[in-house]
Amino acid sequence: MAVSNRIAMAIAMLTSVHHGNAAFMTSTRSMHRLAHSNSSPTQTFDAPRLCIMTQLSKVTTLLRSKLGGIDDVFLLSIDGTLASTSRSRSFMAVCVALKVWPTLTSNMEALGINHEAFSLENEMDVGYKNDDEESYEWLLQKLSALSSITQQGNDPDAMLGCDEVFMVRILLEEELLDGGRSNGRGGKYGGKFHPSTSSSADGQGKSVVGSRPLTVGELYANWSELRDVTRMKYPFIEVDSNGKAKQLDPLPYIRQYMKETVSKTHQGERHGWQSLALDVLFDYQSDLKDVNGGRMNLRKNTMLLLGHDVQTSSTINSLSLLGYEFDVETDLINPADDGLPTSTHENSNDNSDMKVVVTTSSKAQGRLGQGLLLVVPDAQTGETHSNMIERIVFGYCEGSHVAKNICVIHSSLEVLKKCKPFLGEDAPILSQGLRKCILPSSNTAVTLFLPEWAENVHISQKNDGEMDPWLNLLSEEQLLELISARITMAA
Repeated sequence: MAVSNRIAMAIAMLTSVHHGNAAFMTSTRSMHRLAHSNSSPTQTFDAPRLCIMTQLSKVTTLLRSKLGGIDDVFLLSIDGTLASTSRSRSFMAVCVALKVWPTLTSNMEALGINHEAFSLENEMDVGYKNDDEESYEWLLQKLSALSSITQQGNDPDAMLGCDEVFMVRILLEEELLDGGRSNGRGGKYGGKFHPSTSSSADGQGKSVVGSRPLTVGELYANWSELRDVTRMKYPFIEVDSNGKAKQLDPLPYIRQYMKETVSKTHQGERHGWQSLALDVLFDYQSDLKDVNGGRMNLRKNTMLLLGHDVQTSSTINSLSLLGYEFDVETDLINPADDGLPTSTHENSNDNSDMKVVVTTSSKAQGRLGQGLLLVVPDAQTGETHSNMIERIVFGYCEGSHVAKNICVIHSSLEVLKKCKPFLGEDAPILSQGLRKCILPSSNTAVTLFLPEWAENVHISQKNDGEMDPWLNLLSEEQLLELISARITMAA
């Protein structure tokens, strides 16, 4: 049967039974759930529906072959977009703050917090039960509420989470200054962002009449200035061989301790993957001749943008927790993370459909189609995320000559705004309800998305993104429709 006829047949089957992309999207999600739970697809789907799913899978292959390669590429950040990491990253920030400023232990004791509870080894132990968690729950909740400004950004330090360590110091100092007057507050935010009455030693601090801890909104609005003041007010204290104390800039030490802390988490579950991740990262394929022969493959048109190279091992180990085994290849010559695994199973295969490739922005284009790409920023040059995206976009344009769509889905509004200058001076066009940028002298369409479901996207950032003519707000349902709808759009 001719290629065009087979495509037409599959599209017709899709239209007559599923009535559009939404139904196909739902079926795809159900397939992922079934495959992940090792259940047989025939328990839920009848033969005609499986036939359609298989035809669509073959249509994708046929279209890509006909067009000369992969024509749709997805670039996604991990934190907030595909995984809920705010709480675990907040915990690590407190661990680092205690190393940079050991005197914080006295602050914690005055607030009724056992500082020994912030042990990274205990946190990674799945069977460990922390009886002190209630005493510092308010701290982690307040840190998580501010993750949009402290856990991400465009530069490497911001993506590593250095800012959050400064935020830890501010919150503990503010709460100590309050002297327990805000403890046990009720209301929507009071109970979340202040210690409970039973967990804090009231009256230990030196309360000032009329003072109170800064609210989340006040910290958010004034963060740039507060961070700089904190950096100057609380130096790193180093004692030399003569016993003389020197006051040093704390940022280099925060960076060093944060790298060490993140590297230690590669044996633990750093990422709390959302159910959405299964649909975005994996593709279900089946053979018409065997309805029980379905299998899951990693998508080969998807790139995950890592915030820092030390996050590589923790990301790979977290991917393995999704329930599948895969091979790992790396283009990194001197990886900062020496715990990088080469495979999550014993029998590796160069031609495996379950392959993760760790690469750089300069090599990503040549690796496209070989597996799921983890793109690591160049730490030596201080490569930003917007620089990474720019290099990937233009590298892909130069390496292919077919019509293309590049979707950039990032939970940092700053990164998306930094991408606007290299997209050209022409205003985006409105196509199928989306604001798309057509690159000059190219058929490539670049679409910038801010995921509205991400836990590290502030409501004001959503409003800003909605008003920006270069950006698009994206819901989970729209993302799944984008992934599945490419088949019918290309046809």
